[in-house]
Order: sequence, then structure tokens, then C-alpha cells
Amino acid sequence: MVNFKIENIIASTDLNQKMDLEDISGKLEHSEYNPGNFPGVIWRPPTQYGVALIFEDGRVMCTNTRSNDEIEELLSRLIKKLESLGVLTPRTTCPSCDAVVDAEDVVCIECGTLLQK
Repeated sequence: MVNFKIENIIASTDLNQKMDLEDISGKLEHSEYNPGNFPGVIWRPPTQYGVALIFEDGRVMCTNTRSNDEIEELLSRLIKKLESLGVLTPRTTCPSCDAVVDAEDVVCIECGTLLQK
């Protein structure tokens, strides 16, 4: 058997929303945006090993993570920050079908479940 050590996991997700990278880079601490060198915002949270790359089409790449837990923590922190800064529409999950829906939606478009009263 070959011995190995996991040193870097790369993961991706989609925020399902167009992102204004100039706005994000101006509001999100510990981020940089230089479109002449790289087409996305680079976010390096100071208390975490991982790095998030945010692209205009809503894709996010996580790199320099070493476990699934680190990926989940990095993405959760990023999404909460983007929502609190007003650059990402708050999302929730439908309790019936687990579809991701806007937090303001009244009915799930996937299954028709009433989300708010």
C-alpha cells in the first residue's frame, strides 16, 4: 500500500446568481480583485487555511482546504458574509424536497410546498 497525505482539496459550488465582483471586492474584507490578472475575487479569510475564488457567473471554487469540514466551513462563512453585505440573495432549503430557494419565496417552485404563511 502507498502512503499518502491529503494536502489540498479543491471544491466548487454555484451560488445561482450573477455576482458584481467590483461590489464584492469593495465590501468583503480580506478579498482582492484584479481583473487584469485573474477573472475572480480572491477571498482569504485570516482565521482559515482555505481560499475562495468567486466568479461573476456565481461559481465559487474553494482551494487549499484539507477536509470536507473545512470546505463546508469556508463556504458557510462566505455565504453568510455575502448575504450580510447585501450582495447575495438570502437562500433557504425547501423542507419537502431540499431545493434551494430564495428566502423571500412563498412557494417552492420545485414541488409547490408553502414556505411562508
